[in-house]
Amino acid sequence: MDVIKKRIAELRRKMTEWGWDAAVTVGEDPHNSEYTPKRWCQREFISGFTGSAGVVVVTAGHAGLWTDSRYWIQAARELEGSGIELHKMVSVEDKDWIKWIAQNVPAGGKVGIDGLCMSMNEAIQLGSAIEAKGAKVVSRPDYLEELWPDRPLLPQGAVWLHDDKYAGRSRTEKLSWLRGELETRGCRYMFLNCLDQIAWLLNIRSGDVEYCPFVISFALVGPDSVELFAEISKFGNDVLAELKKACINVHPYGEVGQYIGSLKADGRIMIDSGSLNYETGKAIAGTFGQENTVSGESPVELAKSVKNDVEIEGFRKAYIQDGIVQTRFFKWLEEKMAAGDKVTESDAADKLHELRAAMPDFLDESFETISAYGKNAALPHYTTVRGQDAVLEPHGLYLNDSGAHYKYGTTDITRTVPLGPLTELEREDYTLDMMAMIDLAMAIFPEGTPGCRIDAIARRPLWQSKRNFGHGTGHGVGNVLSVHEGPQTIRQNLKDQPMLPGMITSDEPGIYREGYHGIRHENMILCVPAGENGFGRWLAFETLTKTYLDTSALIVPMMEKKQIEWLNTFNADVFDTLRQELTDDEVAWLAVKTAAVRVQ
Repeated sequence: MDVIKKRIAELRRKMTEWGWDAAVTVGEDPHNSEYTPKRWCQREFISGFTGSAGVVVVTAGHAGLWTDSRYWIQAARELEGSGIELHKMVSVEDKDWIKWIAQNVPAGGKVGIDGLCMSMNEAIQLGSAIEAKGAKVVSRPDYLEELWPDRPLLPQGAVWLHDDKYAGRSRTEKLSWLRGELETRGCRYMFLNCLDQIAWLLNIRSGDVEYCPFVISFALVGPDSVELFAEISKFGNDVLAELKKACINVHPYGEVGQYIGSLKADGRIMIDSGSLNYETGKAIAGTFGQENTVSGESPVELAKSVKNDVEIEGFRKAYIQDGIVQTRFFKWLEEKMAAGDKVTESDAADKLHELRAAMPDFLDESFETISAYGKNAALPHYTTVRGQDAVLEPHGLYLNDSGAHYKYGTTDITRTVPLGPLTELEREDYTLDMMAMIDLAMAIFPEGTPGCRIDAIARRPLWQSKRNFGHGTGHGVGNVLSVHEGPQTIRQNLKDQPMLPGMITSDEPGIYREGYHGIRHENMILCVPAGENGFGRWLAFETLTKTYLDTSALIVPMMEKKQIEWLNTFNADVFDTLRQELTDDEVAWLAVKTAAVRVQ
Protein backbone atom coordinates (compact mmCIF):
# COMPACT_ATOMS: atom_id res chain seq x y z
CA MET A 1 0.00 0.00 0.00
CA ASP A 2 3.03 2.28 0.02
CA VAL A 3 2.37 3.19 -3.62
CA ILE A 4 -1.15 4.42 -2.75
CA LYS A 5 0.17 6.44 0.18
CA LYS A 6 2.74 8.04 -2.13
CA ARG A 7 0.06 8.93 -4.69
CA ILE A 8 -2.15 10.50 -2.02
CA ALA A 9 0.83 12.49 -0.72
CA GLU A 10 1.69 13.70 -4.22
CA LEU A 11 -1.94 14.67 -4.84
CA ARG A 12 -1.93 16.71 -1.62
CA ARG A 13 1.18 18.55 -2.85
CA LYS A 14 -0.60 19.33 -6.09
CA MET A 15 -3.70 20.45 -4.18
CA THR A 16 -1.55 22.95 -2.28
CA GLU A 17 -0.09 24.18 -5.56
CA TRP A 18 -3.58 24.59 -7.08
CA GLY A 19 -5.12 26.09 -3.96
CA TRP A 20 -7.58 23.23 -3.48
CA ASP A 21 -9.04 22.24 -0.12
CA ALA A 22 -10.47 18.97 -1.42
CA ALA A 23 -10.03 16.79 -4.51
CA VAL A 24 -12.80 14.51 -5.76
CA THR A 25 -12.25 11.43 -7.92
CA VAL A 26 -15.45 9.77 -9.06
CA GLY A 27 -13.88 7.05 -11.18
CA GLU A 28 -16.02 7.61 -14.26
CA ASP A 29 -15.00 8.36 -17.84
CA PRO A 30 -16.23 11.32 -19.96
CA HIS A 31 -19.24 9.21 -20.96
CA ASN A 32 -20.59 8.31 -17.50
CA SER A 33 -19.87 4.63 -18.16
CA GLU A 34 -20.17 1.89 -15.57
CA TYR A 35 -17.29 -0.03 -17.09
CA THR A 36 -14.41 2.30 -17.90
CA PRO A 37 -11.40 1.85 -20.19
CA LYS A 38 -8.07 1.59 -18.37
CA ARG A 39 -7.28 5.22 -19.22
CA TRP A 40 -10.05 6.42 -16.92
CA CYS A 41 -9.67 3.98 -14.01
CA GLN A 42 -8.74 6.99 -11.87
CA ARG A 43 -10.45 5.82 -8.68
CA GLU A 44 -8.43 2.59 -8.78
CA PHE A 45 -5.23 4.52 -9.50
CA ILE A 46 -5.56 6.85 -6.52
CA SER A 47 -7.02 4.36 -4.01
CA GLY A 48 -6.33 0.79 -5.09
CA PHE A 49 -10.06 0.02 -4.91
CA THR A 50 -11.13 -2.07 -7.93
CA GLY A 51 -14.92 -1.96 -7.52
CA SER A 52 -17.07 -0.39 -10.22
CA ALA A 53 -18.70 2.28 -8.03
CA GLY A 54 -17.34 4.71 -5.49
CA VAL A 55 -16.01 8.21 -4.87
CA VAL A 56 -12.66 9.19 -3.39
CA VAL A 57 -12.33 12.49 -1.53
CA VAL A 58 -8.93 13.75 -0.41
CA THR A 59 -8.31 16.75 1.86
CA ALA A 60 -5.20 17.85 3.72
CA GLY A 61 -6.12 15.71 6.72
CA HIS A 62 -8.40 13.00 5.40
CA ALA A 63 -8.74 10.54 2.54
CA GLY A 64 -11.97 8.59 2.16
CA LEU A 65 -13.74 6.21 -0.20
CA TRP A 66 -17.52 6.18 -0.34
CA THR A 67 -19.06 3.02 -1.81
CA ASP A 68 -22.28 1.03 -1.51
CA SER A 69 -23.04 -2.24 0.24
CA ARG A 70 -22.04 -4.44 -2.71
CA TYR A 71 -18.41 -3.48 -2.08
CA TRP A 72 -18.07 -2.99 1.69
CA ILE A 73 -16.18 -6.25 2.27
CA GLN A 74 -14.03 -5.87 -0.85
CA ALA A 75 -13.24 -2.22 -0.13
CA ALA A 76 -12.22 -2.97 3.45
CA ARG A 77 -9.71 -5.51 2.16
CA GLU A 78 -8.34 -3.38 -0.67
CA LEU A 79 -8.01 -0.19 1.40
CA GLU A 80 -6.25 -1.87 4.31
CA GLY A 81 -2.98 -0.09 5.05
CA SER A 82 -3.60 2.69 2.51
CA GLY A 83 -4.64 5.36 4.98
CA ILE A 84 -7.94 5.73 3.12
CA GLU A 85 -11.03 5.40 5.30
CA LEU A 86 -14.06 3.45 4.07
CA HIS A 87 -17.36 5.37 4.26
CA LYS A 88 -20.29 3.00 3.82
CA MET A 89 -23.24 4.06 1.68
CA VAL A 90 -26.43 2.02 1.60
CA SER A 91 -27.06 2.59 -2.11
CA VAL A 92 -24.98 3.61 -5.13
CA GLU A 93 -27.36 6.54 -5.62
CA ASP A 94 -26.53 8.03 -2.20
CA LYS A 95 -24.52 11.27 -2.14
CA ASP A 96 -23.10 11.04 1.37
CA TRP A 97 -19.72 12.21 0.09
CA ILE A 98 -21.24 15.54 -0.98
CA LYS A 99 -22.69 16.01 2.49
CA TRP A 100 -19.30 15.22 4.01
CA ILE A 101 -17.54 17.79 1.82
CA ALA A 102 -20.17 20.41 2.66
CA GLN A 103 -19.55 19.83 6.36
CA ASN A 104 -15.76 19.83 6.13
CA VAL A 105 -14.80 22.32 3.43
CA PRO A 106 -13.57 25.63 4.92
CA ALA A 107 -15.35 28.91 4.23
CA GLY A 108 -14.32 30.23 0.84
CA GLY A 109 -12.64 26.92 0.01
CA LYS A 110 -12.08 25.27 -3.35
CA VAL A 111 -13.16 21.73 -4.24
CA GLY A 112 -11.34 20.33 -7.27
CA ILE A 113 -12.91 17.96 -9.76
CA ASP A 114 -12.09 16.49 -13.15
CA GLY A 115 -14.97 18.06 -15.07
CA LEU A 116 -14.56 15.64 -17.97
CA CYS A 117 -15.36 12.75 -15.64
CA MET A 118 -18.18 14.15 -13.51
CA SER A 119 -21.73 14.72 -14.71
CA MET A 120 -23.22 18.19 -14.89
CA ASN A 121 -25.87 17.27 -12.34
CA GLU A 122 -23.34 15.96 -9.85
CA ALA A 123 -21.06 18.99 -10.23
CA ILE A 124 -24.01 21.36 -9.83
CA GLN A 125 -25.24 19.41 -6.77
CA LEU A 126 -21.78 19.62 -5.23
CA GLY A 127 -21.56 23.34 -5.94
CA SER A 128 -24.96 23.98 -4.39
CA ALA A 129 -24.03 22.03 -1.25
CA ILE A 130 -20.93 24.16 -0.53
CA GLU A 131 -22.33 27.49 -1.72
CA ALA A 132 -23.51 28.50 1.74
CA LYS A 133 -19.88 28.53 2.90
CA GLY A 134 -18.78 30.66 -0.02
CA ALA A 135 -16.85 27.67 -1.36
CA LYS A 136 -16.78 26.76 -5.04
CA VAL A 137 -16.13 23.89 -7.40
CA VAL A 138 -13.03 24.14 -9.63
CA SER A 139 -12.71 21.91 -12.69
CA ARG A 140 -9.28 20.77 -13.86
CA PRO A 141 -9.69 18.11 -16.58
CA ASP A 142 -7.40 15.09 -16.24
CA TYR A 143 -5.80 16.47 -13.06
CA LEU A 144 -4.46 13.04 -12.07
CA GLU A 145 -2.46 12.83 -15.30
CA GLU A 146 0.35 14.79 -13.66
CA LEU A 147 0.75 11.93 -11.14
CA TRP A 148 0.34 9.17 -13.73
CA PRO A 149 3.30 9.07 -16.14
CA ASP A 150 2.33 5.67 -17.61
CA ARG A 151 -1.36 6.44 -17.93
CA PRO A 152 -2.93 4.21 -20.64
CA LEU A 153 -3.79 5.79 -23.99
CA LEU A 154 -7.22 5.86 -25.61
CA PRO A 155 -8.39 2.40 -26.74
CA GLN A 156 -8.06 1.63 -30.45
CA GLY A 157 -10.60 -1.13 -31.07
CA ALA A 158 -11.76 -1.48 -34.68
CA VAL A 159 -15.36 -0.37 -35.32
CA TRP A 160 -17.81 -2.89 -36.76
CA LEU A 161 -21.46 -2.69 -37.76
CA HIS A 162 -24.19 -4.40 -35.75
CA ASP A 163 -26.25 -6.04 -38.47
CA ASP A 164 -29.88 -4.99 -38.92
CA LYS A 165 -30.88 -8.67 -38.85
CA TYR A 166 -29.81 -8.71 -35.18
CA ALA A 167 -30.78 -5.13 -34.29
CA GLY A 168 -34.30 -5.33 -35.74
CA ARG A 169 -34.17 -1.66 -36.79
CA SER A 170 -31.74 0.14 -39.07
CA ARG A 171 -29.76 3.19 -37.98
CA THR A 172 -31.78 5.24 -40.48
CA GLU A 173 -35.03 4.15 -38.85
CA LYS A 174 -33.70 4.91 -35.37
CA LEU A 175 -32.45 8.37 -36.38
CA SER A 176 -35.80 9.19 -37.97
CA TRP A 177 -37.54 8.15 -34.75
CA LEU A 178 -35.16 10.24 -32.60
CA ARG A 179 -35.61 13.34 -34.76
CA GLY A 180 -39.36 12.93 -34.31
CA GLU A 181 -38.87 12.76 -30.55
CA LEU A 182 -36.75 15.92 -30.63
CA GLU A 183 -39.37 17.74 -32.66
CA THR A 184 -42.01 17.03 -30.00
CA ARG A 185 -39.66 18.64 -27.49
CA GLY A 186 -39.05 21.68 -29.67
CA CYS A 187 -35.40 20.78 -30.33
CA ARG A 188 -33.33 20.60 -33.53
CA TYR A 189 -30.30 18.94 -31.99
CA MET A 190 -29.37 16.36 -29.40
CA PHE A 191 -25.95 15.71 -27.92
CA LEU A 192 -25.28 12.11 -26.89
CA ASN A 193 -22.36 11.11 -24.74
CA CYS A 194 -23.41 7.71 -23.31
CA LEU A 195 -21.57 5.03 -25.23
CA ASP A 196 -24.34 2.44 -25.13
CA GLN A 197 -26.85 4.94 -26.47
CA ILE A 198 -24.59 5.90 -29.38
CA ALA A 199 -23.86 2.25 -30.16
CA TRP A 200 -27.58 1.38 -30.14
CA LEU A 201 -28.67 4.40 -32.17
CA LEU A 202 -26.06 4.02 -34.92
CA ASN A 203 -25.80 0.21 -34.83
CA ILE A 204 -22.04 0.35 -34.34
CA ARG A 205 -19.86 -1.71 -32.02
CA SER A 206 -16.18 -1.92 -31.09
CA GLY A 207 -13.83 -3.35 -28.49
CA ASP A 208 -12.90 -0.09 -26.78
CA VAL A 209 -14.36 -1.05 -23.40
CA GLU A 210 -13.60 -4.42 -21.84
CA TYR A 211 -16.71 -6.63 -21.88
CA CYS A 212 -18.79 -3.81 -23.45
CA PRO A 213 -18.58 -3.54 -27.27
CA PHE A 214 -18.72 0.26 -27.35
CA VAL A 215 -17.01 2.87 -29.50
CA ILE A 216 -15.45 5.68 -27.43
CA SER A 217 -17.36 8.56 -28.98
CA PHE A 218 -19.68 11.53 -28.74
CA ALA A 219 -22.54 12.19 -31.17
CA LEU A 220 -24.34 15.38 -32.17
CA VAL A 221 -27.62 14.55 -33.88
CA GLY A 222 -28.93 17.33 -36.12
CA PRO A 223 -31.95 17.61 -38.42
CA ASP A 224 -30.02 16.36 -41.48
CA SER A 225 -26.83 14.73 -40.24
CA VAL A 226 -24.98 13.18 -37.32
CA GLU A 227 -21.54 14.39 -36.28
CA LEU A 228 -19.73 11.45 -34.66
CA PHE A 229 -16.56 12.17 -32.68
CA ALA A 230 -14.28 9.13 -32.46
CA GLU A 231 -10.79 8.05 -33.43
CA ILE A 232 -11.06 7.97 -37.24
CA SER A 233 -8.29 5.38 -37.62
CA LYS A 234 -10.62 2.77 -36.07
CA PHE A 235 -13.09 3.00 -38.98
CA GLY A 236 -12.54 0.93 -42.10
CA ASN A 237 -13.59 2.35 -45.44
CA ASP A 238 -16.53 -0.05 -45.67
CA VAL A 239 -17.83 1.10 -42.27
CA LEU A 240 -17.38 4.78 -43.16
CA ALA A 241 -19.26 4.21 -46.42
CA GLU A 242 -22.22 2.63 -44.62
CA LEU A 243 -22.33 5.42 -42.06
CA LYS A 244 -22.17 8.01 -44.84
CA LYS A 245 -25.36 6.57 -46.31
CA ALA A 246 -27.12 7.71 -43.12
CA CYS A 247 -25.39 11.13 -43.27
CA ILE A 248 -23.09 10.26 -40.35
CA ASN A 249 -19.82 12.21 -40.49
CA VAL A 250 -16.83 11.11 -38.40
CA HIS A 251 -14.57 13.69 -36.70
CA PRO A 252 -11.52 13.25 -34.42
CA TYR A 253 -12.55 12.41 -30.86
CA GLY A 254 -10.55 15.24 -29.29
CA GLU A 255 -12.20 17.91 -31.42
CA VAL A 256 -15.67 17.70 -29.90
CA GLY A 257 -15.26 20.83 -27.76
CA GLN A 258 -13.77 22.82 -30.62
CA TYR A 259 -16.59 21.75 -32.96
CA ILE A 260 -19.29 22.73 -30.48
CA GLY A 261 -17.61 26.11 -30.00
CA SER A 262 -17.64 26.72 -33.76
CA LEU A 263 -21.33 26.03 -34.23
CA LYS A 264 -23.82 28.74 -35.05
CA ALA A 265 -26.77 27.81 -32.89
CA ASP A 266 -29.96 27.83 -34.95
CA GLY A 267 -32.34 26.13 -32.59
CA ARG A 268 -32.60 24.35 -29.30
CA ILE A 269 -30.45 21.41 -28.24
CA MET A 270 -31.38 18.55 -25.92
CA ILE A 271 -28.89 17.15 -23.41
CA ASP A 272 -29.10 14.63 -20.58
CA SER A 273 -27.43 16.51 -17.74
CA GLY A 274 -27.53 13.39 -15.59
CA SER A 275 -24.95 11.75 -17.83
CA LEU A 276 -23.32 14.60 -19.80
CA ASN A 277 -19.96 15.55 -18.36
CA TYR A 278 -19.51 18.97 -16.80
CA GLU A 279 -16.91 20.31 -19.25
CA THR A 280 -18.85 19.39 -22.39
CA GLY A 281 -22.03 20.70 -20.83
CA LYS A 282 -20.33 24.07 -20.26
CA ALA A 283 -19.25 24.15 -23.91
CA ILE A 284 -22.77 23.43 -25.14
CA ALA A 285 -24.30 26.07 -22.86
CA GLY A 286 -21.69 28.53 -24.10
CA THR A 287 -22.72 28.00 -27.73
CA PHE A 288 -26.48 27.53 -27.43
CA GLY A 289 -27.13 29.52 -24.26
CA GLN A 290 -28.99 28.28 -21.22
CA GLU A 291 -32.31 29.35 -22.73
CA ASN A 292 -31.82 27.07 -25.76
CA THR A 293 -30.44 24.08 -23.84
CA VAL A 294 -33.14 21.58 -22.85
CA SER A 295 -32.17 19.04 -20.21
CA GLY A 296 -34.01 15.77 -19.82
CA GLU A 297 -33.53 12.03 -19.78
CA SER A 298 -32.44 10.84 -23.19
CA PRO A 299 -35.29 9.14 -25.06
CA VAL A 300 -32.74 6.66 -26.38
CA GLU A 301 -32.36 5.12 -22.90
CA LEU A 302 -35.96 3.90 -22.78
CA ALA A 303 -36.13 2.97 -26.45
CA LYS A 304 -33.16 0.59 -26.29
CA SER A 305 -34.51 -1.08 -23.13
CA VAL A 306 -37.73 -2.18 -24.86
CA LYS A 307 -36.57 -4.98 -27.12
CA ASN A 308 -38.24 -5.54 -30.48
CA ASP A 309 -39.32 -8.99 -31.70
CA VAL A 310 -36.05 -9.59 -33.56
CA GLU A 311 -34.00 -8.76 -30.47
CA ILE A 312 -36.17 -10.94 -28.23
CA GLU A 313 -35.68 -13.92 -30.51
CA GLY A 314 -31.95 -13.22 -30.46
CA PHE A 315 -31.96 -13.31 -26.66
CA ARG A 316 -33.86 -16.59 -26.68
CA LYS A 317 -31.20 -18.10 -28.95
CA ALA A 318 -28.38 -16.70 -26.80
CA TYR A 319 -29.81 -18.30 -23.66
CA ILE A 320 -30.07 -21.66 -25.38
CA GLN A 321 -26.40 -21.34 -26.34
CA ASP A 322 -25.52 -20.47 -22.77
CA GLY A 323 -27.67 -23.31 -21.45
CA ILE A 324 -25.60 -25.76 -23.47
CA VAL A 325 -22.40 -24.21 -22.17
CA GLN A 326 -23.51 -24.22 -18.55
CA THR A 327 -24.69 -27.84 -18.73
CA ARG A 328 -21.26 -28.89 -19.98
CA PHE A 329 -19.51 -26.71 -17.41
CA PHE A 330 -21.33 -27.96 -14.33
CA LYS A 331 -21.06 -31.56 -15.54
CA TRP A 332 -17.28 -31.05 -15.93
CA LEU A 333 -17.05 -29.46 -12.49
CA GLU A 334 -19.00 -32.25 -10.80
CA GLU A 335 -16.79 -34.89 -12.41
CA LYS A 336 -13.61 -33.04 -11.40
CA MET A 337 -14.76 -32.86 -7.79
CA ALA A 338 -15.75 -36.53 -7.78
CA ALA A 339 -12.32 -37.48 -9.14
CA GLY A 340 -10.56 -35.46 -6.43
CA ASP A 341 -8.82 -33.24 -8.99
CA LYS A 342 -7.57 -29.85 -7.89
CA VAL A 343 -9.76 -27.05 -9.29
CA THR A 344 -9.25 -23.41 -8.34
CA GLU A 345 -11.72 -20.57 -8.84
CA SER A 346 -9.59 -19.40 -11.78
CA ASP A 347 -9.51 -22.90 -13.28
CA ALA A 348 -13.29 -22.98 -13.22
CA ALA A 349 -13.59 -19.55 -14.83
CA ASP A 350 -11.08 -20.55 -17.51
CA LYS A 351 -13.01 -23.72 -18.34
CA LEU A 352 -16.26 -21.81 -18.64
CA HIS A 353 -14.63 -19.34 -21.01
CA GLU A 354 -13.19 -22.19 -23.08
CA LEU A 355 -16.64 -23.74 -23.47
CA ARG A 356 -18.29 -20.44 -24.37
CA ALA A 357 -15.59 -19.47 -26.87
CA ALA A 358 -16.22 -22.73 -28.73
CA MET A 359 -19.88 -21.83 -29.36
CA PRO A 360 -21.03 -20.49 -32.72
CA ASP A 361 -21.52 -16.70 -32.82
CA PHE A 362 -19.70 -16.08 -29.52
CA LEU A 363 -18.15 -12.60 -29.40
CA ASP A 364 -16.88 -12.03 -25.85
CA GLU A 365 -17.77 -12.37 -22.20
CA SER A 366 -20.25 -9.73 -21.07
CA PHE A 367 -18.44 -9.11 -17.76
CA GLU A 368 -15.64 -10.61 -15.72
CA THR A 369 -16.76 -13.98 -14.41
CA ILE A 370 -17.37 -14.15 -10.67
CA SER A 371 -16.08 -17.57 -9.70
CA ALA A 372 -16.40 -17.77 -5.92
CA TYR A 373 -16.16 -20.65 -3.49
CA GLY A 374 -17.32 -20.64 0.12
CA LYS A 375 -16.74 -17.39 1.99
CA ASN A 376 -15.53 -15.61 -1.16
CA ALA A 377 -19.08 -15.77 -2.50
CA ALA A 378 -20.16 -13.52 0.36
CA LEU A 379 -18.74 -10.66 -1.72
CA PRO A 380 -21.46 -9.97 -4.33
CA HIS A 381 -18.87 -8.56 -6.78
CA TYR A 382 -15.93 -10.77 -5.83
CA THR A 383 -12.94 -10.63 -8.17
CA THR A 384 -11.02 -13.84 -8.75
CA VAL A 385 -7.28 -13.15 -8.59
CA ARG A 386 -5.15 -15.90 -10.07
CA GLY A 387 -2.68 -17.19 -7.51
CA GLN A 388 -4.72 -15.81 -4.63
CA ASP A 389 -7.94 -17.65 -5.44
CA ALA A 390 -9.47 -20.47 -3.44
CA VAL A 391 -9.28 -24.17 -4.23
CA LEU A 392 -12.72 -25.71 -4.61
CA GLU A 393 -13.33 -28.40 -2.01
CA PRO A 394 -15.86 -31.29 -2.03
CA HIS A 395 -18.20 -29.58 0.41
CA GLY A 396 -19.99 -26.25 0.66
CA LEU A 397 -21.28 -23.97 -2.06
CA TYR A 398 -19.76 -22.61 -5.26
CA LEU A 399 -21.19 -19.47 -6.94
CA ASN A 400 -20.63 -18.67 -10.61
CA ASP A 401 -21.94 -15.40 -12.10
CA SER A 402 -21.06 -15.02 -15.77
CA GLY A 403 -22.33 -13.99 -19.17
CA ALA A 404 -21.55 -13.65 -22.85
CA HIS A 405 -22.16 -11.56 -25.92
CA TYR A 406 -23.33 -13.51 -28.93
CA LYS A 407 -24.00 -11.82 -32.28
CA TYR A 408 -27.72 -11.73 -31.47
CA GLY A 409 -27.95 -11.27 -27.70
CA THR A 410 -26.28 -10.86 -24.33
CA THR A 411 -26.51 -13.21 -21.36
CA ASP A 412 -26.08 -12.90 -17.60
CA ILE A 413 -26.62 -15.86 -15.32
CA THR A 414 -25.76 -16.87 -11.77
CA ARG A 415 -25.87 -20.35 -10.37
CA THR A 416 -24.93 -21.49 -6.88
CA VAL A 417 -24.33 -25.23 -6.64
CA PRO A 418 -23.34 -27.64 -3.86
CA LEU A 419 -19.95 -29.31 -4.21
CA GLY A 420 -20.68 -31.88 -1.51
CA PRO A 421 -22.19 -31.97 1.99
CA LEU A 422 -23.74 -28.73 3.24
CA THR A 423 -24.54 -27.34 6.65
CA GLU A 424 -28.17 -26.91 7.59
CA LEU A 425 -27.74 -23.12 7.41
CA GLU A 426 -26.33 -23.36 3.88
CA ARG A 427 -29.34 -25.44 2.78
CA GLU A 428 -31.79 -23.10 4.49
CA ASP A 429 -30.30 -20.00 2.85
CA TYR A 430 -30.11 -21.82 -0.49
CA THR A 431 -33.80 -22.70 -0.30
CA LEU A 432 -34.95 -19.25 0.78
CA ASP A 433 -33.04 -17.60 -2.03
CA MET A 434 -34.50 -20.02 -4.57
CA MET A 435 -37.98 -19.22 -3.26
CA ALA A 436 -37.26 -15.50 -3.62
CA MET A 437 -36.17 -15.83 -7.25
CA ILE A 438 -39.14 -18.00 -8.12
CA ASP A 439 -41.63 -15.61 -6.50
CA LEU A 440 -40.49 -12.73 -8.69
CA ALA A 441 -40.55 -14.93 -11.79
CA MET A 442 -44.20 -15.78 -11.04
CA ALA A 443 -45.25 -12.19 -10.36
CA ILE A 444 -48.32 -10.68 -12.04
CA PHE A 445 -48.79 -6.94 -11.67
CA PRO A 446 -50.82 -4.03 -13.11
CA GLU A 447 -49.62 -2.13 -16.16
CA GLY A 448 -47.74 0.99 -15.07
CA THR A 449 -46.07 -0.65 -12.05
CA PRO A 450 -42.42 0.40 -11.52
CA GLY A 451 -39.76 -2.06 -10.46
CA CYS A 452 -39.44 -0.57 -6.98
CA ARG A 453 -43.00 -1.73 -6.22
CA ILE A 454 -42.40 -5.36 -7.14
CA ASP A 455 -38.99 -5.65 -5.48
CA ALA A 456 -40.64 -6.74 -2.24
CA ILE A 457 -42.14 -9.76 -4.00
CA ALA A 458 -38.66 -11.26 -4.26
CA ARG A 459 -37.69 -10.22 -0.74
CA ARG A 460 -40.79 -11.61 0.97
CA PRO A 461 -39.39 -15.12 1.69
CA LEU A 462 -36.17 -13.57 2.98
CA TRP A 463 -37.82 -10.90 5.12
CA GLN A 464 -40.12 -13.47 6.71
CA SER A 465 -36.98 -15.28 7.86
CA LYS A 466 -35.28 -11.96 8.79
CA ARG A 467 -32.78 -12.07 5.94
CA ASN A 468 -32.01 -9.44 3.31
CA PHE A 469 -29.47 -8.33 0.72
CA GLY A 470 -28.02 -4.91 -0.12
CA HIS A 471 -27.99 -4.87 -3.91
CA GLY A 472 -30.83 -4.50 -6.37
CA THR A 473 -32.93 -7.48 -7.37
CA GLY A 474 -32.93 -6.79 -11.08
CA HIS A 475 -31.24 -4.72 -13.81
CA GLY A 476 -31.86 -4.38 -17.53
CA VAL A 477 -29.57 -6.03 -20.07
CA GLY A 478 -28.53 -4.50 -23.39
CA ASN A 479 -28.50 -6.23 -26.77
CA VAL A 480 -24.78 -6.72 -27.43
CA LEU A 481 -24.27 -3.60 -25.32
CA SER A 482 -23.81 -3.34 -21.56
CA VAL A 483 -24.87 -6.22 -19.35
CA HIS A 484 -26.28 -3.53 -17.04
CA GLU A 485 -28.70 -0.98 -18.48
CA GLY A 486 -31.71 1.08 -17.48
CA PRO A 487 -33.94 2.85 -17.16
CA GLN A 488 -35.87 0.02 -15.50
CA THR A 489 -34.62 -1.47 -12.29
CA ILE A 490 -36.05 -3.79 -9.65
CA ARG A 491 -34.75 -2.52 -6.33
CA GLN A 492 -35.98 -0.76 -3.20
CA ASN A 493 -34.88 2.71 -4.28
CA LEU A 494 -37.85 4.74 -5.48
CA LYS A 495 -37.88 5.17 -9.26
CA ASP A 496 -41.03 5.76 -11.26
CA GLN A 497 -40.05 4.02 -14.52
CA PRO A 498 -42.77 1.42 -15.18
CA MET A 499 -41.93 -2.07 -16.31
CA LEU A 500 -42.90 -2.37 -19.98
CA PRO A 501 -43.49 -5.32 -22.31
CA GLY A 502 -40.23 -6.07 -24.11
CA MET A 503 -37.97 -5.13 -21.21
CA ILE A 504 -35.48 -7.85 -20.26
CA THR A 505 -34.42 -7.70 -16.62
CA SER A 506 -32.45 -9.89 -14.23
CA ASP A 507 -34.04 -11.71 -11.30
CA GLU A 508 -31.22 -12.17 -8.77
CA PRO A 509 -31.91 -12.02 -5.03
CA GLY A 510 -29.06 -13.09 -2.78
CA ILE A 511 -28.05 -14.02 0.75
CA TYR A 512 -24.53 -13.22 1.96
CA ARG A 513 -22.91 -14.20 5.25
CA GLU A 514 -19.48 -12.63 5.64
CA GLY A 515 -16.85 -15.25 6.39
CA TYR A 516 -19.18 -18.15 5.56
CA HIS A 517 -20.99 -18.26 2.24
CA GLY A 518 -22.87 -16.35 -0.43
CA ILE A 519 -25.84 -17.54 -2.45
CA ARG A 520 -27.41 -16.00 -5.54
CA HIS A 521 -29.73 -17.54 -8.10
CA GLU A 522 -30.18 -15.44 -11.25
CA ASN A 523 -32.42 -15.85 -14.26
CA MET A 524 -33.30 -13.35 -16.96
CA ILE A 525 -36.97 -12.43 -17.28
CA LEU A 526 -38.88 -10.82 -20.16
CA CYS A 527 -41.82 -8.55 -19.32
CA VAL A 528 -44.89 -9.71 -21.28
CA PRO A 529 -48.62 -8.84 -21.43
CA ALA A 530 -50.76 -11.02 -19.13
CA GLY A 531 -54.28 -10.08 -20.20
CA GLU A 532 -56.92 -7.47 -19.51
CA ASN A 533 -60.08 -7.45 -17.42
CA GLY A 534 -62.34 -5.03 -15.60
CA PHE A 535 -59.48 -4.10 -13.27
CA GLY A 536 -57.11 -3.08 -16.05
CA ARG A 537 -54.22 -4.48 -18.08
CA TRP A 538 -51.81 -6.91 -16.49
CA LEU A 539 -48.16 -7.83 -17.00
CA ALA A 540 -46.06 -10.85 -16.07
CA PHE A 541 -42.61 -12.32 -16.68
CA GLU A 542 -41.37 -15.03 -19.02
CA THR A 543 -38.09 -16.61 -17.97
CA LEU A 544 -35.56 -16.69 -20.82
CA THR A 545 -32.69 -18.52 -19.08
CA LYS A 546 -32.17 -22.14 -20.10
CA THR A 547 -29.78 -23.39 -17.41
CA TYR A 548 -31.00 -25.95 -14.88
CA LEU A 549 -31.54 -25.04 -11.22
CA ASP A 550 -29.88 -27.50 -8.85
CA THR A 551 -32.51 -28.97 -6.52
CA SER A 552 -30.25 -31.26 -4.46
CA ALA A 553 -29.54 -28.60 -1.80
CA LEU A 554 -33.18 -27.65 -1.24
CA ILE A 555 -35.13 -28.19 1.94
CA VAL A 556 -38.30 -28.92 0.00
CA PRO A 557 -40.79 -28.74 2.91
CA MET A 558 -39.89 -25.04 3.29
CA MET A 559 -41.27 -24.32 -0.18
CA GLU A 560 -44.83 -23.59 -1.22
CA LYS A 561 -46.56 -25.93 -3.65
CA LYS A 562 -46.69 -23.32 -6.44
CA GLN A 563 -42.96 -22.64 -6.08
CA ILE A 564 -42.16 -26.34 -6.46
CA GLU A 565 -44.47 -26.61 -9.47
CA TRP A 566 -42.78 -23.60 -11.10
CA LEU A 567 -39.34 -25.12 -10.45
CA ASN A 568 -40.35 -28.48 -11.94
CA THR A 569 -41.83 -26.82 -15.01
CA PHE A 570 -38.71 -24.68 -15.48
CA ASN A 571 -36.29 -27.60 -15.21
CA ALA A 572 -38.42 -29.76 -17.51
CA ASP A 573 -38.40 -26.98 -20.11
CA VAL A 574 -34.61 -26.66 -19.83
CA PHE A 575 -34.24 -30.39 -20.45
CA ASP A 576 -36.65 -30.48 -23.40
CA THR A 577 -35.02 -27.42 -24.99
CA LEU A 578 -31.41 -28.55 -24.68
CA ARG A 579 -31.58 -32.32 -25.15
CA GLN A 580 -31.32 -32.14 -28.94
CA GLU A 581 -28.10 -30.10 -28.66
CA LEU A 582 -26.28 -32.39 -26.22
CA THR A 583 -24.45 -35.72 -26.38
CA ASP A 584 -26.13 -38.84 -24.97
CA ASP A 585 -23.86 -38.65 -21.92
CA GLU A 586 -24.77 -34.99 -21.33
CA VAL A 587 -28.48 -35.73 -21.79
CA ALA A 588 -28.33 -38.51 -19.18
CA TRP A 589 -26.56 -36.20 -16.73
CA LEU A 590 -29.01 -33.33 -17.31
CA ALA A 591 -31.98 -35.68 -16.90
CA VAL A 592 -30.87 -36.36 -13.34
CA LYS A 593 -30.33 -32.65 -12.61
CA THR A 594 -33.76 -31.68 -13.93
CA ALA A 595 -35.74 -34.53 -12.38
CA ALA A 596 -38.94 -33.29 -10.78
CA VAL A 597 -39.01 -32.47 -7.09
CA ARG A 598 -41.85 -34.22 -5.31
CA VAL A 599 -44.52 -31.84 -4.04
CA GLN A 600 -44.84 -32.33 -0.28
